[in-house]
Amino acid sequence: MEIPKIKLLLNPETEEAKSAIGYEWNDVAGTRHFLGGQPDGIERENYPTCKSCNQRMTFYAQIDSIGDEYDLADCMVIHNFVCFDCFQVESLLTQTSTE
Repeated sequence: MEIPKIKLLLNPETEEAKSAIGYEWNDVAGTRHFLGGQPDGIERENYPTCKSCNQRMTFYAQIDSIGDEYDLADCMVIHNFVCFDCFQVESLLTQTSTE
């Protein structure tokens, strides 16, 4: 199963949240948030398998690093996967291109 890609847009509600977003040296990192579609940097054959039923999981969401202060190990993203049979979830921290 593949979920249609839905881009997520940041909407910080406080000045503190606004100041946390973005990178001084990179315009791409911090903008790669989305639901569904294909994850950046992971091929379908490398998706995790469900620990309960051993079936390949469905890619659900990609959450990017937020900004300089809350950077995830040099602009990594969190890839979230779900098994729609068992409702088990798994996340991977992955390095993807920032160019």
